[in-house]
Amino acid sequence: MEIKGERKEATLNYDKSIGAWFGASQAISRDEMLSRVFRFGQLPSNNHAFIDAVIPGHNRTLMGALGRGTAEEDLKHQVEKAENYHIDYISAEPGNGAALHSHDTEETFICLTGKWRVTWGTNGEESVELNYLDGICCPPGVMRSFENLSDKTALLLSILGGREPGNVVWSESIQAKMASVQG
Repeated sequence: MEIKGERKEATLNYDKSIGAWFGASQAISRDEMLSRVFRFGQLPSNNHAFIDAVIPGHNRTLMGALGRGTAEEDLKHQVEKAENYHIDYISAEPGNGAALHSHDTEETFICLTGKWRVTWGTNGEESVELNYLDGICCPPGVMRSFENLSDKTALLLSILGGREPGNVVWSESIQAKMASVQG
């Protein structure tokens, strides 16, 4: 039997009698593993990591945990060693969140506290509400936004796929708003 995908284990073998793959770990030092740990209380943060933060209702704090983020994201992540995804925590006051945007990779949102609305479509025609530990995975190229529906500051987890998530594309529906606040 052949294993799918490129594997990194030191050794691999398939046990037909059990019907499973077994192997030995790739060597990694303790220091290397510890360099991949992120601590929530020590995450770098930015209240203006994206240009939509100047539009009323789109104020939020982005806390960079893992990966390098998008091309225009103004935030260094605590651990940049992730190879295929990026993790950010997002904190927002009631009524705030991100404007409609898309990425060329999947983006998953998971509600950690409060209640969030995730909206999608060029004009935000569709939406779903997320409660504690609910989540949604937005496909590449789909405009999406999120908003804190709670009556206090809430926390959302964002997992952005891909080695290089590229540029953010903002919905044409917010272009005029963004132009008016840019001066």
